[in-house]
Amino acid sequence: MVHYVTAIVVMLMVLEVGGSSLLSQAAAPGTSGDGEPQPSNFTYTQLWADEKGETHVQQCKMTGFSLQNYSAYQQFIRDDFGGNATKFVFTELSVGLTQPLHSTPAVQFVITLSGSWYINTTDATYHAFQAGDVLFQDNTKDSPAAKVPQHFSGAVGDVPCQQFILQINRKPEVNNLCPF
Repeated sequence: MVHYVTAIVVMLMVLEVGGSSLLSQAAAPGTSGDGEPQPSNFTYTQLWADEKGETHVQQCKMTGFSLQNYSAYQQFIRDDFGGNATKFVFTELSVGLTQPLHSTPAVQFVITLSGSWYINTTDATYHAFQAGDVLFQDNTKDSPAAKVPQHFSGAVGDVPCQQFILQINRKPEVNNLCPF
């Protein structure tokens, strides 16, 4: 139930700011390269494509936050992700689900609510996601790469994996590691 509440809060934040905003993890502030305070441990994983269309995984630290009054108190906010939300999807991967090689239907964030799932890239990297993990992926069929970038995915473990997906109207890019 707590995971559903978290996803609903994410949706409300997106609707409130008119863009695609993600909840940040509680963190002591650090600073950006220009001296601005930043959350010190807001991480996400990126599934990215190179110019040939091969897919890869990169661990990223999100930056670009600003301190703003939000819900009556100052909070770290990042609400510009190069596009606006176009679709919200709740999905459940059933136990044992394995998906063949495919590209993502749109540039999107995937937030794991419960359970676990994996991606396996064309460079043979395997990455598993747990509840609370955030993935950004822009390996769509419309990629400017030489071939359509794809990946495998599926459920891990003996319980279904529930996810919240937020699609945005951003153009897919190649060789753009950790854009946020």
